[in-house]
Amino acid sequence: MTAEMMILGAAVFVAFMVLIWIGMNFYQKCPPNQAMIISGFGAGDHDRQFKIVVGGGAVMLPMIQQKNILSLEVMTIEVRANAPMITKNGVPLSVEGVAQVKVKGDGISIATAAEQFLGKSDEEVSNIAHETLVGHLRAILGTMTVEELIQSFDSFAQKVQEVSIADLAKMGLTVVSFTIKEIKDNVGYLEALGRQQTAEAKRNADIGVAHAQKETAIAQAQAQRDSQIAQAQAAEEGAKAKLLADTRVAEASKNFQVNQAQYSVEVANKKAVSDMAYDIVKAQTQQKLVEETQKIKIVEAQKEVEIQQVEVQKRQVGLEAEVTKPAEAEQSRIRLMAQAEQEKRRLLAEGDAQAAKLQAQGQADATRLRAMAEADAIKATGLANAEANRAQGLAEAQVTAAKGQAEAEAMSKKAEAFKMYNDAAMASMIIDRLPAIVSAAAQPLTKVTSMTVLSTGGDGSGASKITNDVLNVAAQSMAMIKGMTGIDLAEALKRDRKQLVDGGNARSLVESAPANVKQPLS
Repeated sequence: MTAEMMILGAAVFVAFMVLIWIGMNFYQKCPPNQAMIISGFGAGDHDRQFKIVVGGGAVMLPMIQQKNILSLEVMTIEVRANAPMITKNGVPLSVEGVAQVKVKGDGISIATAAEQFLGKSDEEVSNIAHETLVGHLRAILGTMTVEELIQSFDSFAQKVQEVSIADLAKMGLTVVSFTIKEIKDNVGYLEALGRQQTAEAKRNADIGVAHAQKETAIAQAQAQRDSQIAQAQAAEEGAKAKLLADTRVAEASKNFQVNQAQYSVEVANKKAVSDMAYDIVKAQTQQKLVEETQKIKIVEAQKEVEIQQVEVQKRQVGLEAEVTKPAEAEQSRIRLMAQAEQEKRRLLAEGDAQAAKLQAQGQADATRLRAMAEADAIKATGLANAEANRAQGLAEAQVTAAKGQAEAEAMSKKAEAFKMYNDAAMASMIIDRLPAIVSAAAQPLTKVTSMTVLSTGGDGSGASKITNDVLNVAAQSMAMIKGMTGIDLAEALKRDRKQLVDGGNARSLVESAPANVKQPLS
């Protein structure tokens, strides 16, 4: 059973491979650029004895049928004759052209081409088509002159193509395109014709240039005339437009100025109202400021008066400790000055307040009553200044009178005090001032920056000489004091010492005198 299965499998495999081989050999394919011609037993198609397949496939029996390939691709053929071709006017020409020839794709043309070219190479087919084209080219060229040929290359090529198509169609071929590549001659006809044509062309060109220049000049003149006319018209229109524009501008300027004037009036009115309101607020603020300032000044004056009163009291106590009557006079003087200063400040504050009040009232009316307010303010300021000056003058007069009276009383008390002094007291005062007197006498020596002392060996030279000079100044000072005051300090000291020995009465006299009574000497 197993062997039979194996044999059966092998048979099936062989049969399958045979089928594949038959399919590969029996079914033939053909590309679209070729025509497959199948001939033989059973290959007939319609009224033909062979089958034509293009771009497809067909079953072919290898043993009893045959396959041939016919190319449908375009063949490029260089069309040229070995001998010159004679034109209608007898000029021998050599014409070269290029033709694109192929087998037509319909069944009849393929069948016709297969009957005539099957088994031939592409070169053999090209030669057959070439000879046909050359014959038709020669025939058509014989019906045309050289001038007609030159003037209508395309027409000549089209005629060759149209005439050749009929004959080539009998062979299953067709002309896809035909163009003239080159025309030559060996007798110089084309060159002479070219020179003639060139000369005529130059002459025609010169004539044409002359005509063109003439027409250009005429056209330029006409254009210039038209341009001038157009410019004149444009200038006229421009002038009219300018006048119209100037008129509109003037009218617009007038309207602008009128509107601007109206706006200016409105702005001035609004500004006047705003300024008046601002001046009113400013006046009120200034009035408040003046009032507060006057209050501050009053408080400051009061505090200053209190300070001065305390100072007066302090000075009064000090003066009572020093000299009773001069202290009282000085106290009275300070009190009077303080009162006068207080009165002056009060009057000035009242004057400033009155002036500020009047000024604030004047500014409240702003624009409407500005002149009257300023006049009232100036008048009030003048009155206030006059009142302040008058009060200041009275205060200064009172201060001067009080000061003079106080100084007179002080001098009187000072004179009375000096009467109480004896020679011993005066001598004591002078002795207290004696170091200052000697220092003032020796003051020039302080200006000396350096000093060189030369000693000769005597007792009155060298450093001792300087000391002696200073002592001599002191001795001369005592003589000067005696000459100015009549008090002999040496005698006064002797008497004072004697009195101390006797009982010390001189000390009690000195202690009874005020401590600062010698102040006037300073």
